[in-house]
Amino acid sequence: MKMKNRSSMIIKVIAIIASIYGMIRSFDSLMFFTYFTNLSNIFIDVMLVIFLIYDIQGVKYRPQGMHIIKFMATISITLTFLVYMFLLAPTNSHGFMGAYLHNGAGSLCVHFITPVLSIIDFIMYSYDYDAKEKHVFYAVVPPLIYVGYVIVLGQCFYMRWDQTMLAPYNFLNYGAKTGWFGFDLSLLGHTTLGIGTFYMIIILLVIFIGLGSLFLKIRRKNTILY
Repeated sequence: MKMKNRSSMIIKVIAIIASIYGMIRSFDSLMFFTYFTNLSNIFIDVMLVIFLIYDIQGVKYRPQGMHIIKFMATISITLTFLVYMFLLAPTNSHGFMGAYLHNGAGSLCVHFITPVLSIIDFIMYSYDYDAKEKHVFYAVVPPLIYVGYVIVLGQCFYMRWDQTMLAPYNFLNYGAKTGWFGFDLSLLGHTTLGIGTFYMIIILLVIFIGLGSLFLKIRRKNTILY
């Protein structure tokens, strides 16, 4: 257990450092706090720090409520990893690899290194988490809060991204020609994926639930090993 605890601490420290470095590289204004990438990194960093303290103190049985919150943070950072890799990097003006490596590889840190290490940490070292099937529904809380947050910023505070977009990301940009319910793949580009925002939200929620269910199942199987 001591070796596992040491490995867990190393993973957490590297993930936190990578995340902080990546966010420092991209911070330019208060708009920084409107991007899911940054918010999910901050969320997972807070949870990793808390659980790192537990590790240092040698706490064997950590509060289940904290495990659930960490589960939500892990799912959030996983979405950051997947959405960037499959939706945003391919349409990035720097190209796929450039999307990760530009700006001192800061993007690589927040979109790949920290997410992957956080996933490993959750699956391998949440040994005292009583992962129940019903916990999967907590997975949809962060994305729904974020969508509401973006809508409020756009509609109530008239905030715009890239001058005209009503959301920080093209797949959430309900101000594009496809709007909420449109569908036109010929419009695929920087401001839209050509798929209505409503459909994209549904797809992402299904992905969240699927990932949550998978993580919880793996976690339950790993618990048997301890």
